[in-house]
Amino acid sequence: MRNARLLVIGFVVLALGLASGCAKRQLTRSESDRLDAIAAKIAEAERVGAPDCIPYKEIAYAKVELEHARHEMLEYGGKDPSYYENDVRSAEKAADEALAKAKACQEAKKPPMAPPPPPPPVAPPPPVVAPPMKEEVTFQNIHFDFDKSFIRDDAKPILATVADYMKKHPDAKVKIEGHCDERGTSEYNFALGERRANSAKKYIADLGVDAARLSTISYGEERPLCTEHNEACWAKNRRAVFDLEK
Repeated sequence: MRNARLLVIGFVVLALGLASGCAKRQLTRSESDRLDAIAAKIAEAERVGAPDCIPYKEIAYAKVELEHARHEMLEYGGKDPSYYENDVRSAEKAADEALAKAKACQEAKKPPMAPPPPPPPVAPPPPVVAPPMKEEVTFQNIHFDFDKSFIRDDAKPILATVADYMKKHPDAKVKIEGHCDERGTSEYNFALGERRANSAKKYIADLGVDAARLSTISYGEERPLCTEHNEACWAKNRRAVFDLEK
C-alpha cells in the first residue's frame, strides 16, 4: 500500500515537473481541444471507477501521460507536430483504457435484470359453429274442380300433412297461393283463386293450426304450370300451392 502511494506521488511530481517547463508557446485551438478531450476521459474514469473499480495509480499514470503530451506540444509543436504525435496517442490510449475499465467494472456490479414476465396465455379461439341447416320442406299442391273452390277428398291428406308439420314446428308460417286456369276473365279468376286459397287455409286451421300463421294470395291465371289449351293442362293449373315462409 505504501509503495502504491509512493508511485502515485512520483507520477504527480513528474507531471508537475513537466508542466513547469511548458511555457514556451501557446497551444493552438485544435491542440488544446485534443488535450481537453483526453482530460475529460480521465476525469470521467476517476468519477466512475476510483477507487473500487480502478486504482488511483492508473488514473495517475493517465494524467502523467497527458502532461507529458502537453509538454511535448509546447516544446516541439511549433516545429513539427510529428514530434509530439506519439506522446498524444499514448495519453489518449491510457485515458481510453482507464475509462473502459471503469465502465466495465461498474456495469458488472449492476444487479442482473429480471427476465420479463411471460406473456399471458392466449385462449384458443372459440370453435366455429355452423348455423343449423334449415329443413328443406316441399308440400304437394292440391287441385280443384272447374270453377269450384271446395276441398276435394284427394286434397285432404295433403292438407293434413301441412297441418302436422306446422304443429311440430310452432314457428313455421305458410303462405297459400290460389291459382286458376285460363278460362274466365282475369278479375273473376283472381277472385276464384282467393276463394281457393281461403278454403285451404280454413281446412288447415280447422285441423288445429293458428290461422294467424297462414297467409293467402291469389295469382288468378297469371302463373300457369301448363300452357296447353286442353283439359289435362287446365286441371294442373287449378291448384293451391303451399310455400313455407323463410
